[in-house]
Amino acid sequence: MNPIYEHIIQYPEYCSLSFVKNNQSLINVNKAQKRPLASIYKLIVMLAYLDQCEKGTIHPATQVHFKQLKRYWIPWIDPAFIKWYTAVNDQGKIKKNSVALSEVVKGMLQYSCNTNTDYLLSVIGIDRVQEQLETYVLKDHDPIIPISTSVLVVLRDGIDIEHTPSSLAQIANESFQYLIEGKKIEGIDLNLLNDFDYKMQCRWSDLLPHSTAVTYGKLLKNIQQIHKRNPALQDVMGWFETTKSYKGLRGGMKLGYTPKVFNVALYCADSDGNEYQLVYFLDNLSESQRHTFEYVANDFNQKLIKDRIFVEDFKRKIQHVVAH
Repeated sequence: MNPIYEHIIQYPEYCSLSFVKNNQSLINVNKAQKRPLASIYKLIVMLAYLDQCEKGTIHPATQVHFKQLKRYWIPWIDPAFIKWYTAVNDQGKIKKNSVALSEVVKGMLQYSCNTNTDYLLSVIGIDRVQEQLETYVLKDHDPIIPISTSVLVVLRDGIDIEHTPSSLAQIANESFQYLIEGKKIEGIDLNLLNDFDYKMQCRWSDLLPHSTAVTYGKLLKNIQQIHKRNPALQDVMGWFETTKSYKGLRGGMKLGYTPKVFNVALYCADSDGNEYQLVYFLDNLSESQRHTFEYVANDFNQKLIKDRIFVEDFKRKIQHVVAH
């Protein structure tokens, strides 16, 4: 049986899941409990990007020079940046050391590039990204936060200062403005990254924005409707439909993980027109569990979407565990 399936049944207190088919909720596990989102909240940045594209404030074809992107690149925080750069270079998408803004967004979504996320936050503006929480009525969502300065502030302040996701967001957002302006941020030294060990990474993970599986399930429903009519969204999520694991399904997906968290937010439609939204947040993991779940997630996702017997069995097992 799939390890994610087994883990949720054995440790439901550390898990949240919402699985919906054609507006019918099929499986729920702690769906209204707030948990750390990791990179799942980059979907909010994507929505702000789409909003600004529709308003004509930014344009997908705008060329972004890698010199601009590298202002936000801290290698220890974003090893995925090199993987993304290699991919777009191999695909011939880099011209004069620049790449289209839409490719930057794809890198944020597909490769989960933190550098790209922070660049987009600077271009769009954190306040405009934050407005998406009101647009989509995400009342149980913590404030949006930049990756780079959130790590640096946590390292500067250490474990003795009692931050919350909201208090960290306020300080990290203020520091991010200094970063954009090229100003020195008091007390922050890039050498602090030498102290970004497993314990501090887990501390940081706990302070990232939180929300609930049910909230993101509803948000995915909105994104799925936008996907049908919005070429900009189809473009930046187009990689999902070319993935061998999801052949025949139309939709999009975002993964989010830290050393102790593994999260998935996926929406799709099958050839019969059935529409699905699947969200699960798994917290308090060991590093080996997180790596395993990353490897087996596609199998778990497809079983839920395609195997009715698996779904019914899962529902029975979860009801039994939660009941006791």
